[in-house]
Amino acid sequence: MIQTTKFIKCIKANAVLLSVLVALFVTGISSSLRAQELNQSYNNGLFYFDKIEGLVADEKEIRAGLLYDLTRNTIVWEKDMDYAYPIASLTKMMVGLLAVEDIEAGNVCWDDKITVSRVYRKKVSRRRYTSVTSKEEYSLEDLLKMAMVGSHNESTAWIAKHCSGSLETFVARMNTRAQELGMTKTQYSNPSGLPAVIDELDNSSSPRDMLVLGLEVLKHDKLMAITSIPYATVSTGKGTATYRNHNGLVINYNKEVDGIKTGFTKAAGFCLVSTATRGGHRMMSVVFGVRSPWIRNGLVASMMNSYYDAMKLGRLGDAEPDMTQACAFLDSVNGGLVCVRPNIEPKHQDSAEESFAYTYKTVNEKVKKTYTVRSGDNLGKIAERYDVTTSDLKKWNRIKGSTIQKGQHLAIYSTVKRRVLVKLVVDPDESYADTQSSLDNNEEIDTKIETQRVDSNNSKDVVLETNMDSSSDNKVAEAKSMKQEKSLAKSVVSQSPTTKPKFIYHTVQPGDTLWNIAQRYQANVDQIKKANKISNSKYLRSGTRIKIPVKKG
Repeated sequence: MIQTTKFIKCIKANAVLLSVLVALFVTGISSSLRAQELNQSYNNGLFYFDKIEGLVADEKEIRAGLLYDLTRNTIVWEKDMDYAYPIASLTKMMVGLLAVEDIEAGNVCWDDKITVSRVYRKKVSRRRYTSVTSKEEYSLEDLLKMAMVGSHNESTAWIAKHCSGSLETFVARMNTRAQELGMTKTQYSNPSGLPAVIDELDNSSSPRDMLVLGLEVLKHDKLMAITSIPYATVSTGKGTATYRNHNGLVINYNKEVDGIKTGFTKAAGFCLVSTATRGGHRMMSVVFGVRSPWIRNGLVASMMNSYYDAMKLGRLGDAEPDMTQACAFLDSVNGGLVCVRPNIEPKHQDSAEESFAYTYKTVNEKVKKTYTVRSGDNLGKIAERYDVTTSDLKKWNRIKGSTIQKGQHLAIYSTVKRRVLVKLVVDPDESYADTQSSLDNNEEIDTKIETQRVDSNNSKDVVLETNMDSSSDNKVAEAKSMKQEKSLAKSVVSQSPTTKPKFIYHTVQPGDTLWNIAQRYQANVDQIKKANKISNSKYLRSGTRIKIPVKKG
């Protein structure tokens, strides 16, 4: 009887073990099939959907967009991702892609020299003008920095001329390449993204198409390295100019966010295609039509942080994550065993638009507790109760031996995680710089480009000289129409290409005060007054262009 009972128990135990093994085997097969499905869908240009609620704090602020997990080949959030909208300077992603592909094909070189001769009509008196000629020389690499980092519009025309000989040919190549990539909702009419004469001809695309283009850009490491530069310094042949990256997330999280491009026109709103990598887990976000750069950057940072946090990877800017825990969770998600449940980032309770320039970061904080020794207590028991070591207890309370007295107060420190507000770096002049050509006080009437190829075989230089079409994209007219945009900002001139710019330029708007301007740029009122020789801040006039000192380090 006893042997029969043992036999039955043995059978039951083996049955339980067998069921566990079968479950693990099935889970392993499903995970393997899931991985094969993801790889197959990626190879076919398709994306797996796993829409997660609660990733975006305020969806109504975004006209259209998506959040894509490259590691899982999964779109985890989207809104109207298959509808076409104006894309403004997101156009420059295609310009950069074609230029880099030409370089890799050997058609052009990174160090090709492009000389730009400009003739301006400068107003001398009320009815008299004079012509002024200016020459600048750039390398192709520097022009790509100007286009991708500073969103410089004229540089895209110079790149187009250099790579294809004419704007028309280059724009045709842009549309052809878009079709090759399967970007069926995309059309280009110019390389800059500036508004076309007819609204229907504005450069337009869908979030899905921008995701496809972004994935293609990711294949070119040097182009991605350019888009991740916080401050790009280029040589003009006469000096240097420094351009600040319009994507403030690159400045805030330079080790994790590496691009790609911002965009703005009145029709497009504020747009951004951005990529980030945390714990080896790469994300790409696409947002269209946000009403301000503060809201746009805040929402993108918020959705990425919410997703990374839910995947056990922490948040952008946090310490290195525990990859053992994160990988185990990721395997469970892909195996269909658990769901991703984001911890929605709280909304900053401030009505001002600048409040959206904040996100939240998890920090470790030491908290002090006081414990009163009871009868029968010893250091070992207390240490075990609070999960600390006896040596720490002795160190915190300066105890030399091991004796403690009843009623004695002991200090005990523990580390807790707390979420704190972090202010994002946002370029408040992005709306101007993204839509303005390099024209300022002078009126351009003619432009000539000379491009010089530096041959790797040291053969004779090949010089190509072309006149830019005066009506190309109606650039001059468009630049004039954009001059009334929010605030004036130009590239900052620097003497050394290895140093950050000393000043950022800001044009005073109605209602601006020195205190508000200082808060916006995280600057000091006294330093602003000293830099601009302002003696009485009450007479700060609207339209005045002032210098804002940039913090060192």
